[in-house]
Amino acid sequence: MTDVRDLLLTAPGELRSADASPPLAALRPDDVVVEVDRVTLCGSDHRLYDGTYGGPRSYPIRFGHEWSGRVVDAGPGARPLLGRLVTGDCSRWCGRCPRCAADRNVCHRIQKFGITVDGFSTRLRTVDSRYLYPDDFDLGAGLLALSEFFAVAHHGLRRVPPHEGDDVLVIGAGALGLASHLLLVHAYGVRSVHVLESDPAKAALVTRLFPDAVVHTPPPAGEHGPADYAALTRDARYPVVVECSGSEHGMNTALALALPLGRVLCFGLRSSANLRTDLLVAKGLTLSGSIGGTGSFRDVQAFLAAHREQAARFVTHRLPADRAAEAFAPAPHGTTPRIKTQILFGEETQ
Repeated sequence: MTDVRDLLLTAPGELRSADASPPLAALRPDDVVVEVDRVTLCGSDHRLYDGTYGGPRSYPIRFGHEWSGRVVDAGPGARPLLGRLVTGDCSRWCGRCPRCAADRNVCHRIQKFGITVDGFSTRLRTVDSRYLYPDDFDLGAGLLALSEFFAVAHHGLRRVPPHEGDDVLVIGAGALGLASHLLLVHAYGVRSVHVLESDPAKAALVTRLFPDAVVHTPPPAGEHGPADYAALTRDARYPVVVECSGSEHGMNTALALALPLGRVLCFGLRSSANLRTDLLVAKGLTLSGSIGGTGSFRDVQAFLAAHREQAARFVTHRLPADRAAEAFAPAPHGTTPRIKTQILFGEETQ
C-alpha cells in the first residue's frame, strides 16, 4: 500500500502529493465517506495535466472521475451503503431543474467531479450518496473503476441507436472507442464494426488484446473542392460513425466517411475546431454530441459482469499513488501503449 493519500493537480504539469487526505466535511444525512481504492485515468485527466482540456475546468483540482472505493462511514439516510464497494458519477447534477428531467448530464447547474470540482484522487472523500452506485454484480474494485467510461459510451450510443445490419465505424482505439466497440458488438448485436486508429503501435496492441476487433490504420480521407458534390461523398461508407478520438482530424474524418443521411456521434470536448460543415450539410448528416454516463451505470455494470475477461484487458498499466507522476508522463518510446492506467491507493485485490 502506498504512503501517498492525496494527489492534487495545482496547475498544468504540477502534481502535488501528500501523506494525508484533506479534512472531511461534516456528514449530512445522505452523505457517505468513501475510502478510495483506485482511480482510473481518463483522457480528460491527461489533458487537465498537460493544460489542453477543451471544456470548463478548475485548478487546483483533485482529478479522478473514474474510481472505486469502499464506504466507511455514512449519514442516517445512506446507512445501506456502509461497507459496500461503490463507484460514482462524473456528473454532479441537481435533480430539480427541467434539464435534469430530460438528461441529468446536461443539468443547468452541472459540475464535473475531478474536472470542475474535486474528484477522487484522495484516500478519503465525502460525497452525497445519490451520485454513487454499489457493486451489485461483484465486479471487484478493478472492474468497478471502469464503469464510468463504459457508461459514457452506453449513454451516447443510445442517441444514435445502431441496427444489427448497420456498418459502423469507431474512430479512435482508446478506452472510449473500445468500450463503444464492445457495446456495439455484444449489446447491440451489430455484425460489422470497424475501428480506425492512426497510431500503428496502439492499433497493434488493440489487435493483440481484442483479436476479434477489425482495426484499420488507413491514410486519411482526401480533401475535396467544395464545388464538387460528387467528391463530397466519394469516401462515404458508414451509416453510423462514432468519433472517440476527440480531435479535429477525427471529427472531419467522421464527417467524410459517413454516408448521406448518416448519423455521427461525437465524444470529447474541444473549445475550437475547423469542421467540414460542407460535409455535414451536403450529406444531410445527423450530428449528436454526448457527455456523461448518468443513467447507464447499472446497465454497464451488468455488461461488465458478463464480459469480465475482455473488460479486464483495458487496464494496461497499474501504479501506486506515489508513482502517479509516471502515469501522466508520456510513455517512453518502444513501451506498451496505454489504454487505461489505474492509480492505486488501497489494497483491494480484485
